Amino acid sequence: MTIKLYAWPQSSGTRITWALEELGLPYDYVQLDSSKQEHRAATYLAIHPHGKVPALVDDDVSLFESGAILIHLGEKYGADRNLWPSRGGQPHADALSWTMWAMAELGPHMMQYAYHALATPFSYQAADQSRAAGEYERSQFERGVQSLDARLDRRQYLLGDFTLVDVAIVSWLRFGAYLGIGLDAWPRVGDWFARCTARPALARAR
Repeated sequence: MTIKLYAWPQSSGTRITWALEELGLPYDYVQLDSSKQEHRAATYLAIHPHGKVPALVDDDVSLFESGAILIHLGEKYGADRNLWPSRGGQPHADALSWTMWAMAELGPHMMQYAYHALATPFSYQAADQSRAAGEYERSQFERGVQSLDARLDRRQYLLGDFTLVDVAIVSWLRFGAYLGIGLDAWPRVGDWFARCTARPALARAR
């Protein structure tokens, strides 16, 4: 088994290193140098046609988009390590649904909220921000976090026990915390976030 992860620091590749560390899989971390346009090289575009990170090569299979990579790792390696539910049944359906929700809903709403309503290194200039967009994106982000809070009622983790689904969601909220987006209004989410971010595998991934 040969796994290569192509990424750079402080990118969505961190959620993949976290997942790989949780799974205990050996892997080669290939750090691309964006200043040298290594992510635009033809050899890398053959793996990730959009020239972004992360990308993963697992033997003869290559994948891009962190959500797809997480699902691949879960399906191939996670069940044997109790980090992903076996196929069939509601737990597996929940794993797919919550992972895709993190990538398609939670993350994009959070980032658009930051772009239009906050003053961060990633935000638009004030003249280019839209108040209406900022308010809408904030409401959708908060609605999503409220659904997390409800899900975590009488659960320690999203599926009961810790899985790669928690990695998918917490990795977005960690970036949100960096942007100054707090979780104080949702105590169950805050407690779950603290449990997840205290895991040794995340410390190794950093």
